[in-house]
Amino acid sequence: MENTTTLMKYLGVEEITTPKQRNNGTREFALPYKVRGKRVTLASYQSGYVRIDRNCNSRYQINPTYDVPYKVIDSHGMLITWTNKKRIMIYGEKSRIDFIFNYIIKNYYSQNKWKKR
Repeated sequence: MENTTTLMKYLGVEEITTPKQRNNGTREFALPYKVRGKRVTLASYQSGYVRIDRNCNSRYQINPTYDVPYKVIDSHGMLITWTNKKRIMIYGEKSRIDFIFNYIIKNYYSQNKWKKR
């Protein structure tokens, strides 16, 4: 994990975890990119969630997903099937930090559309 956080520092990613977040098992990182005047932040939660804040109304989950099939028989005897997505929890702080690092590389440093501001 120390190697990953060191690489993140070289990329300009800053850890902005508050003492309260640290006590809760949360770690938060700010990227050197801005959206609508605010820095993009990623947070790792002890519960297994990883979320991103791109200056929209709320943070959203970036955990990987998998499809869950559902089947129901309605009141007319017809079989109805559909799939929903569920999030895969990432347990272990090192795994979440590695996931964040890979997400940053894939979505911000491997594309030319993002500019540091």
